[in-house]
Amino acid sequence: MKSIFATFAVAVLISCLGCSNRTGDNVSYKDGVKRALEQAELTDVSVAEDRDKNTVTLGGTVHSDDAKQTAARVAKNAAGDRIIVNEVSVRPVGAESEAKSMASDIDGGIEKNYKAALIANHLDKQHVDFSAKNGVLTLKGRTETAQQSQRAQTAAADVPNVKQVLNQIEVRR
Repeated sequence: MKSIFATFAVAVLISCLGCSNRTGDNVSYKDGVKRALEQAELTDVSVAEDRDKNTVTLGGTVHSDDAKQTAARVAKNAAGDRIIVNEVSVRPVGAESEAKSMASDIDGGIEKNYKAALIANHLDKQHVDFSAKNGVLTLKGRTETAQQSQRAQTAAADVPNVKQVLNQIEVRR
């Protein structure tokens, strides 16, 4: 009888541990990141969270590269193990319009260069979709192997003006 009770107790303990791990993965960090950014006087930075992809995405505008980097550091400290995607736009005071136009041109160039990189790496027949926003190149779609996904990521990191690569490519099985 004691061994049945002990087995049952162990099963309940393992079950509870499994439940606590699942709820830990589902914790939201968005509000904490937003509060931390506000405390750092970065109120123009927006925060979006995708728990399924384990990401916290920063958006909005700031007036300097230092402020953009500070936003990333503050978010990283408040976001647990989430990946910080820093899509904050830098628009210096007095040059907002020019900065916006330049960022758009740079992102367009990133996309064209990445398309060429996919062709050069013989990945153009894979289903890799991509978009650039403020220097962040996001990869989506599917590849046949994990090696192809990694090659797509490496090629993206080598494209001029890419500051961050977010690889969300799925591998077909």
